[in-house]
Amino acid sequence: MKNNSQSGSSLLAVMFTMAAVSSLVAIMLSVTANNTRMAGRTVHRAEALAYGDAVIEQVYEQWRQAMISVTDATDRRDGLTNSALATKISAPTTAVIAAPTNISLVSAPTVLAATPLLVELTAPSARPAAESGTNWTQRTRLYYVATVAVNFPVMRGMSTVTIKRSFVRSGRSIFDNFYFGAQPVTEFHPGAPMYIGGTAYIGGDLYTAHDFLHFQKDVTFLGTQTMDYRVADSRRPGTAPTIPTNGFGDNWDINNPPHRGSEQKLLDVSTNLMDPNFLDDSSLNDTDSDGNKNNDGYHEIIEEKVTSGTTGTDPLQIDPYLNDDQTGSERLSANSDYRVVVAADNSVTIYAGTSATPLASTSAEYVALKAAITTNTAIKDVRDADYVKLVVLDVSSVKTSSDAGTLKDRVGGGDGITLYIKDTSSGNTGTTVASGNQTKIVNSSTGALVKTVTSGGARGVKLVKGGVLPTAGFTVVSPHSVYIAGDYNTGSNTVQPPSNTASSYNNNANPSPVVGSYVRPPSSVVGDAVNILSNAWNDANSDLALTSRVSTPTTINTAIVAGNVPTRTGSGNYSGGIENFVRFHEKWAGKYATIYGATALLYDSEEATQPWGAASYGAPDRHWYYDPLLSDRNPPGFHVARIYERGRWVLR
Repeated sequence: MKNNSQSGSSLLAVMFTMAAVSSLVAIMLSVTANNTRMAGRTVHRAEALAYGDAVIEQVYEQWRQAMISVTDATDRRDGLTNSALATKISAPTTAVIAAPTNISLVSAPTVLAATPLLVELTAPSARPAAESGTNWTQRTRLYYVATVAVNFPVMRGMSTVTIKRSFVRSGRSIFDNFYFGAQPVTEFHPGAPMYIGGTAYIGGDLYTAHDFLHFQKDVTFLGTQTMDYRVADSRRPGTAPTIPTNGFGDNWDINNPPHRGSEQKLLDVSTNLMDPNFLDDSSLNDTDSDGNKNNDGYHEIIEEKVTSGTTGTDPLQIDPYLNDDQTGSERLSANSDYRVVVAADNSVTIYAGTSATPLASTSAEYVALKAAITTNTAIKDVRDADYVKLVVLDVSSVKTSSDAGTLKDRVGGGDGITLYIKDTSSGNTGTTVASGNQTKIVNSSTGALVKTVTSGGARGVKLVKGGVLPTAGFTVVSPHSVYIAGDYNTGSNTVQPPSNTASSYNNNANPSPVVGSYVRPPSSVVGDAVNILSNAWNDANSDLALTSRVSTPTTINTAIVAGNVPTRTGSGNYSGGIENFVRFHEKWAGKYATIYGATALLYDSEEATQPWGAASYGAPDRHWYYDPLLSDRNPPGFHVARIYERGRWVLR
């Protein structure tokens, strides 16, 4: 009996073990099968996501092309309606994007207008809801939401994943920064304290070698940063970087030093349409390489279109596929409300808007603008070693006529007044001038004749009494040098702002740049070169030694666009750096030169071409600040560059 009992127990144990093993095998097979199903589902879902993302990319390009090719002004400004956009969006063919096996779209992809919070608007007539935070429609972001639903196989049929991604159109301007550099090299080497109270965008390499320089905001560059002079600069003491004794630790936020950034658009013009000889910073290389006189670099924005004797198209006459702004040109001459043309005999012709027919000399507009203009005077520009024949513009007179409605905003849809001023005798060296039209230097205070001079070809525009600008905004453009004389856009032509009279002025102090509660209109001054003449400037002293050209503190509240003379390889001539981007002609002796606005270095100077080393001045204390007004509204005459971006995406 004992043996039989033991045998039965053994048999039961074996049977229990076999049952347990069988159960374990079944569980393992079940888990494996489930994992296989899950793995298969994961793979198929990943394939569906990849396909859906590829479709979104194709849809994005369809949306972008639809947005930039519209011709209707409302569509350009406010965005396409859902019904209009629906005709532009389609599912990609297999020739464009091949779907994986058993992966398919549920239906055609859609793009709907949305609010800034990405709430989709379904009405056929809906356009994107306006974004708050700006009072200028050209800068307003427009949001759309693209949706793609994709089927993919699972164990017992099909499942669906839905991908949504936002598309954003925004407006970007060169004036979103205090300094915008389009040249491949930017140099900052101030010999006196310089505080930069705004962001700086360096579209190439950055060189800094002086601890007088204080960056107070974000600085980005596309190339490299070197704490030294350029190799082409003869002042460079050696081959190794020479770091100033005091170092750079106090010159920018140690938690946010200058760093590589992303490219920012300058214009809605592709650089590959421009003559490459004019897009570098070697002034010795600015030669026409293709016979097209209308594509010679960004200097073209201050030139008029050449209509004869040239080959090729004008890339600044914007093709719809490159621009969706409200006009057809990036040239400031084409966007000006008035074009003033001064001939060699000092006669003045004025054109209104885009008209090719001059205003009658008896018209109210002609009379008002002509009264603001003085011709046939000059100053000595020591740096350029020439007497500059000037067109003097009394800005206070323009303001009076503009605010009264006599001078009108003819181009730009309410952006303010833009004046384009050109002297057609520019460059006519040796031109015989009748005795009554010979250029004269006069005393700025008394108007008395100082001397009669011969200007060999240098031409310029001088802005006087610019303390108060036209209320809607004001831009002055010239292909010549522009000289800003005295406080500009500060609120008064007689009372100085606190920025001129402060007893201390450093990185912790920002005295007001305006008188009282004056509200600065958006403004810009644009020229081949832009010069600052202090409140103490007198034309009569321009021909005298530096000791007779002593400045007083001066504040300029405007955006400034100009060129410079780059550091020249082989010559050793320094460009003057951004500290001398605006040119000085007086003995400042540490007095304050305040700029409150924005600056943009876009091109080489083509008329004021003498190097910085030929200048005659004493460096001011430079206190330059970004005007946040410009982040909300461009100065008159300037477009924004449209930026198209893919925003965030979600899965469902």
